[in-house]
Amino acid sequence: MKLPMIAFISTALGITAAVGVSSVTQMISDHKQQEQQIRSYMYAQPLAQATGDPTKVVPPGALPLDATPEPGSTPEPGSARPWIQLKLDSLVPRAIARPSAYLVLKRTDKTIKSTKDPVWTLELVSSDGQVLDQLPALVGRSYRQTANRNTAGNKSPLPIGNYAIDRYGIAAAPFDDPELGKGYWVPVTPLFNTNRSALGFHQDPSWGKNNGESGTSGCIGLESADATVKLVTWIKQFNVQRLNVQS
Repeated sequence: MKLPMIAFISTALGITAAVGVSSVTQMISDHKQQEQQIRSYMYAQPLAQATGDPTKVVPPGALPLDATPEPGSTPEPGSARPWIQLKLDSLVPRAIARPSAYLVLKRTDKTIKSTKDPVWTLELVSSDGQVLDQLPALVGRSYRQTANRNTAGNKSPLPIGNYAIDRYGIAAAPFDDPELGKGYWVPVTPLFNTNRSALGFHQDPSWGKNNGESGTSGCIGLESADATVKLVTWIKQFNVQRLNVQS
């Protein structure tokens, strides 16, 4: 009787292991399929853009940009366009499902050789603390890394703390912009008192280029449009709602 019982247990364990492997394989397949779908319509809905006087009130449905130059500094291409116009029908409510992951941003000891920009790491972290994936990022200008991070317009990295991830930029993208690059714009809102605003994720079109534009005005710059697709896939797949800036 012992041998049949051992055989039965072994068979049961084998079935359980097979089911577990099958579930993981299916999850990976679903994740890749969703990322491909997001990439396929990435350029299907262009984002309307607006130019105007930065001293005036931002029009309804527009998102102000934290790209205002300091007094006496040389204006940058992105500063000439103080806001981007979001389509009013593109606002997406926050998902109801419980988040299963969050984002962590922290500075590394690496730099981009050509521009001296410090490289940051954006991590996708599961609810139980496991790093599931990561992307490199540039935050602020290389020469403003030690500036007061709560001062608006000084091109320093965004402040340390927790941020809510706002989804309306996902539906409003994609776009092509001299400061925000191509792909998706994903805004974040500080959950603490600060003078910084209009921060978010976007591609840095000057990544690694010696054109005086590498880095960002405070946002989290990703290396490519595909990197923004990957970020949006994370947000949708894991219902990501929070960003924690640690350094």
